[in-house]
Amino acid sequence: MSVVNGLKSVLMITPEREELQHNLQKMEQFEEKLNEELVVLRQKVVDMEKELEVYSDLDKLRSEADAKKQKLLDDRIILQERRENFKKLIQALTVRYEGLKVQLNENETYSQLVNLEKKLQHLEQNNFSMKEFISQRTMDCDFGKMRKTVYHTINDLNAMLQDQMAKRRTY
Repeated sequence: MSVVNGLKSVLMITPEREELQHNLQKMEQFEEKLNEELVVLRQKVVDMEKELEVYSDLDKLRSEADAKKQKLLDDRIILQERRENFKKLIQALTVRYEGLKVQLNENETYSQLVNLEKKLQHLEQNNFSMKEFISQRTMDCDFGKMRKTVYHTINDLNAMLQDQMAKRRTY
């Protein structure tokens, strides 16, 4: 009977053992996560200590910020001066351009050239229109295709008539 009691005890303990084994695995996973989080936190502490060193010297930070601000202000002044110089240059070039344009428009040779160009353009348009008209009229008057069709039809009709006439004589 003691063997039977031993087997019963083993059967009763087996589920409890499996549950304890499962709990052990969960604990190991939890411990692994905690270790990973601990590594991340230690790295954050190191980073914060470095930042603390940087931010602890406020005078240095202020002087660097002031130097950067002054450089940016200097750059702004330089860029504004360059912008003003470019505006003046563009204005001078615009005045010169307008003067040359007026002078060119007052030039008789230029006026004649512009008029001749307009006339040439008009003549080219007329030439194109005439070519189109001539081409269209030529196509309208082209009876070559129709003549071939008519001759072919007449030849076919003649052949049919000749066949019919030949059949009537044989009777």
